[in-house]
Amino acid sequence: MDLETTIVGAGPYGLSIGAHLKAKRRRHQIFGSSMESWREHMPEGMFLKSEPFASNLWDPGRRFTFQRYCRAHGLPYQAVGRPVSLELFLKYAEWFRQSTQQEPIDKRVVALRRSADGFELRLSDGEVLTSRRVVLATGHMSYQVTPPELADLPEPMVAHSSRMREVRHYARRSVTVIGAGQSALETAALLHEAGSQVHLLVRESRIEWNSPSKPRSLLERIQAPDAGVASGWSSVAISELPRTFRRVFAPEKRHRFVASSYGASGSWWLRDRLDGRIEISLGSHVEAAAVSDGQVRLRLAGAGGTREITTDHVIAATGYRVDVERLAYLDAGLVSEIRREAGGIPALSSTYETSVPGLYMVGLTSSPVFGPIMRFMYGAKHVAPLLARRLR
Repeated sequence: MDLETTIVGAGPYGLSIGAHLKAKRRRHQIFGSSMESWREHMPEGMFLKSEPFASNLWDPGRRFTFQRYCRAHGLPYQAVGRPVSLELFLKYAEWFRQSTQQEPIDKRVVALRRSADGFELRLSDGEVLTSRRVVLATGHMSYQVTPPELADLPEPMVAHSSRMREVRHYARRSVTVIGAGQSALETAALLHEAGSQVHLLVRESRIEWNSPSKPRSLLERIQAPDAGVASGWSSVAISELPRTFRRVFAPEKRHRFVASSYGASGSWWLRDRLDGRIEISLGSHVEAAAVSDGQVRLRLAGAGGTREITTDHVIAATGYRVDVERLAYLDAGLVSEIRREAGGIPALSSTYETSVPGLYMVGLTSSPVFGPIMRFMYGAKHVAPLLARRLR
């Protein structure tokens, strides 16, 4: 084997796992551009939805937390109630990478298949390597969901919110945003502030707004503790006991819970940036779409019947769905060996290993198995030390 353990992906999960493996002197290599999807695809000016205390990458001694970064650089820090900007978070992530002495190889894995004693990886420059074990930490980009009514329309007239890139490119253009979650709401706010004419389409009859977060008294925190996702004792359980979640609940129940819990809602600090500032159509959805005279023509259905609108661009902030068959770099034969719980959801052991020995899947891919916390960087807190113990 050329490599002992390969980590595919250099985001929060890849870097956190790498930090733990390095501390235990486990031979490994990370492939991917550090924090690529955050740097290249998330819109400039955005803020993280996670609270500052939950916006960490994870090293074994927790010496390189977001709080310590702020203190080391003379920046204000507040555990809750002070949204973290993307710009600041990326600076912190780079500080974490340097502090943990990690050097991901800036090459993409474009093909992964089984070999006699492990796995064969082909890189974007044509190099071929073998590895005894592989950890897939490639995030959410492969799983984006676009409504079928929009699927055949060309980019950039129609784009998923994960691929819209710089909001300034939409200045002085009409943009219709579809969705009611944080991504849709923040995208709409950023576009409006960049000079776009924004129309937000929401299928539900209302937008759910999270309650304002702020420092609380000890009694309030005992009654409803802050957790990696939301607050309250049930959220603490979801945030801190992912392996218990997997063990206690049957797959069907887990899948339903992950799909329906901690759903579409907006952070409290977004509301004033939207209310009364953009057009919002509640109880509306796209029934049909087509390109006409250089614009997108949408037929909308709602309680009042149907109507048509035209727009220069459509941004679908319509979420993600785990399906291992959409991981394009996986060899078809390898995909066929991965046992599923349902559809494209992989069956994972308590240590995140697939039915293919030596192949591990973490992050969003593991969320239907280990719970909603795996949709967030906070989940790396649990994965990284566990894999460092497992991958001897």
